Amino acid sequence: MKKLALSTALALLTSFSPALAQEPVAGGNMIVTYKDDVATLDPAIGYDWQNWSMIKSLFDGLMDYEPGTTNLRPGLAESYEFTEDGLTYTFKLRAGMKFHNGRELTAEDVVYSINRAVDPATQSPGQGFFGMIEGFDAAAEGKGPLSGVSAPDAQTVVFKLSRPDATFLHVMALNFSFIVPKEAVEEAGADFGKKPVGTGAFKLAEWSLGQRLVFEKNPDYWIAGVPYLDSFTVEVGQEPVVALLRAQNGEVDIPGDGIPPAKFVEVMGDPAQAALVVEGGQLHTGYVTMNVTAAPSTSPRSVRPSIWRSTRTASFRSSTAAPFRRTSRCRPRCRAIPRITRAIPTTSRVPRSCWPMPVWATGSRPSFTS
Repeated sequence: MKKLALSTALALLTSFSPALAQEPVAGGNMIVTYKDDVATLDPAIGYDWQNWSMIKSLFDGLMDYEPGTTNLRPGLAESYEFTEDGLTYTFKLRAGMKFHNGRELTAEDVVYSINRAVDPATQSPGQGFFGMIEGFDAAAEGKGPLSGVSAPDAQTVVFKLSRPDATFLHVMALNFSFIVPKEAVEEAGADFGKKPVGTGAFKLAEWSLGQRLVFEKNPDYWIAGVPYLDSFTVEVGQEPVVALLRAQNGEVDIPGDGIPPAKFVEVMGDPAQAALVVEGGQLHTGYVTMNVTAAPSTSPRSVRPSIWRSTRTASFRSSTAAPFRRTSRCRPRCRAIPRITRAIPTTSRVPRSCWPMPVWATGSRPSFTS
């Protein structure tokens, strides 16, 4: 198999993408390396790019994405429809889909899996993604299952939402929505993340903690003709530099942590190696948060104004999309306010008349003085 050195965090995921393959060849084993061990393969709990790729190989959801894109397509659901008000979604499941334990998947498995992700006992980091489903607040507090998820028959799942939400179908494609068999979860208990059972293209054959994970082809996979590989092995505990050297020597197929920064120029400067590098896009949200319940940020009269003043530098102002300006309603004693007014802390002494219209649309109203 061609050896690949990937410089993207989507290494394992993109390696399975048909969009990147020229001529798929059936058979063989692929070896991937990572520095860190895998924390869990439980789809309701796993939440990092490393184990997400493996979880995606083991489980499926009602919805999926076209490889290498953000375009939705049906997954375990053969079809779906929704009402004009966007509050009711009905999914029809494909017939004959089986879990790795040989049991056929039914609509009750979907109901169980979604409720399990919302149940506080599961401690799923993705619980909040299901907030639009009817009965979420009570279910998230452990007061019973979601009232908005039901299975009228073995092949039909109905979701009722408390509000229209354009992200709902995308949530059904997240790993937190992947379907698991109740009996396997109850049998494994807290170890289900190390004894996963799903409907995915591969099933876990071996997990030697701190050493390797071996995934074997699922002969009963519901998509005909795939996967192409007979198996793939994930070796853990290897430094990225060592993994790259092994890839260069033909010992591994993918160094999953990508090209080490210190070696990037060297690799890309060699046409032979650069030709084997696959680059992929990544959706990412970055943010900075403050714990306002702990000192010293609990003192609004000292800390918050300091943070506000620190953003009033020339470099900060020059980086904003809109320059400082006066609004037509500002009185002479007002300073001009930028369009990023949501950043102004609640203690700001800015007259109400100075705030430009965009801030009202945000719904976040600071306290004002006249």
